[in-house]
Amino acid sequence: MLKKISVKNITLVAVVFAMMSSPLFAQFDIGADVVSRYVWRGWDFGNSAAVQPALTYGTELAGGALEIGAWGSFALTSGAANENDLYVSYSTGPVTVVVTDYYFPGYTGADKFGNYGENGGHILEAGAGFSAGIFSLMGFYNFSGFDSENSAYVELGVTPPYEVEGIELGLFVGAGNGVYDFVAAGESPEFVLTNVGLSVSKDNYSASYIVNPDQETSFLVFGISL
Repeated sequence: MLKKISVKNITLVAVVFAMMSSPLFAQFDIGADVVSRYVWRGWDFGNSAAVQPALTYGTELAGGALEIGAWGSFALTSGAANENDLYVSYSTGPVTVVVTDYYFPGYTGADKFGNYGENGGHILEAGAGFSAGIFSLMGFYNFSGFDSENSAYVELGVTPPYEVEGIELGLFVGAGNGVYDFVAAGESPEFVLTNVGLSVSKDNYSASYIVNPDQETSFLVFGISL
């Protein structure tokens, strides 16, 4: 009898295979950000400052750039939300595709790392992005895990030219449905604006002013990259 192969096992095999490919241009990198709030796509996760470490492996593959990484967000306040993700992305020219395994330890009583079911702590998401000049467009879709609504999110970004050296600006507007539109029991979530704002960065410092029109709230987030 053939043993059923899970999404998790396929992902691990792909990661190991990719890390054995094109070693001449392979590179590991580490880093971390400290942020005053973890605001993601217009939502505040944890109401706390957080440390967000990252570990990445990049290599050239088939004329493009393959990246495998781990990213996390760990709140500095006890009891706030934590997150520990894995992802694989591939970029060629202006196009990027990515698959992300979002893992939220402590989210449910059945959130062991190996539980990818609807009662577990994982969400698997597929996404793609396209950039042209100062514009970028990204789309994402939750295809497995505890998001039974299979939520989608799209975001348009603009990086306007700025005359002062060392300053980078970014404008963005994003909308989603499902988990992005918290509604009362019995109501159907709609596609709503959740993430509109401006980001400014210089050297290792960044600040973002973010508005969630659907929830009629805003955030001002400061971050330092280590």
